[in-house]
Amino acid sequence: MRPAFVFLVLSIPVWAWQEPQVALSSQVRQRMAANLASLPNYTCLETIERTVRRQATKKLLFRDRIHVEVAFLDANETFSWPGAASFDPDLLQKIPQVGASGAGGFGGWTRSLFGPSAPNFADAGECVVDSRRGSRYNFSVPASSSTYSVKAGSGDAMLPYMGSLCVDPDALEIMQLEIRAGQVPPPVAAIAETIHYGRTRIGGADFLLPQDHELSVTDVEGNENRNFTRFTACREFTSESTIAFDTEHAAAPVPQTKTEELQIPGGISLDLQLETPIAFEESAVGDPIAARLTRAIKSSGVSIPKGALVSGRILGLGQYLEPERYFVVSLEFSSLTFGGTRGMFRARLVGPRLQAEKRLDASGMAIESDMSTPVSGISTPGSSASARSGLDIVDDSASGSGSFRVRGGNLRLRRGLRMVWETR
Repeated sequence: MRPAFVFLVLSIPVWAWQEPQVALSSQVRQRMAANLASLPNYTCLETIERTVRRQATKKLLFRDRIHVEVAFLDANETFSWPGAASFDPDLLQKIPQVGASGAGGFGGWTRSLFGPSAPNFADAGECVVDSRRGSRYNFSVPASSSTYSVKAGSGDAMLPYMGSLCVDPDALEIMQLEIRAGQVPPPVAAIAETIHYGRTRIGGADFLLPQDHELSVTDVEGNENRNFTRFTACREFTSESTIAFDTEHAAAPVPQTKTEELQIPGGISLDLQLETPIAFEESAVGDPIAARLTRAIKSSGVSIPKGALVSGRILGLGQYLEPERYFVVSLEFSSLTFGGTRGMFRARLVGPRLQAEKRLDASGMAIESDMSTPVSGISTPGSSASARSGLDIVDDSASGSGSFRVRGGNLRLRRGLRMVWETR
């Protein structure tokens, strides 16, 4: 079973609320407005943990982890892979479409609620966040004024929403924001978000920023899609800003010296060995990876030596737990370098393929064994040294990437894993 996918986007509202209610303290509004006015463009590392569960039984169906760099530039969120040279406005749509994904939790809500066209708030008593007592204020936005959009499958809708703030009355700062969507269309049944705020050092000053964001989407089949995002390594954004998280297995950086550009024709088969170990509990979508060419290539007027470095990223690393336990690994390599030469690398994974063994059933009919045999270079519980080699390749993987499945309860791709890629 493949869990439902929901893609959420929050656009910054430009509406003005017309019905006056009990106003949020003017001191809180002024303090938040001053925080926004002085806040420089900034960027943080997002670590997103996604899960899909059966709401009734809480049985886990799917989980993965994603690393992306998010920047809040001139009141807009934009994204890139960690360490990438530029931002990609469509990056979230390239993330594996399982569970729920969305934008707006990093900075969009704050400007929506405290910008020039912010709503009024109704006093709703007390609240408690992490043992800190505060004052609660409710708000509501009708569909006619909303820019809170949801995309599910091929459909999309603009939704009304309501929520509440929990404000520290002494510091005059928000501690928590809760949002609930109304009139949610099928296949979605409910959408809720919770954001915690705290002081973060940007440049030489402290600013009130989101610390974590939880997005919960329940579908009509009873699947609860949950994203929990942490924001770390925040700093002021400059044109040279990149974020790299500390890992001993990160792909080797491309030399910054002047390089010769190599044009790699299609149809060339390259034998690669993985240089970057990949472990499900330690790695994430977006992490850089590297591999080495294990034999020299001389074909179509191109000469590539053994040991050439191929660099790329993890595009997918998800665990499925129903109807059985298995992983789907998706890799993409984008550049090849050796000496002072560099070329764009676009290829698809073609081997080595896991060969199914044929055996006879009780009636004497020939049947094929399943994909449970471990892959050489892949560690799973109960794997044997005599296991057959090969990858259970997903044939519908996109051109320029490669995906394969591995059964088991844990996953570790070791350094030296053999792969065969064919250039496009």
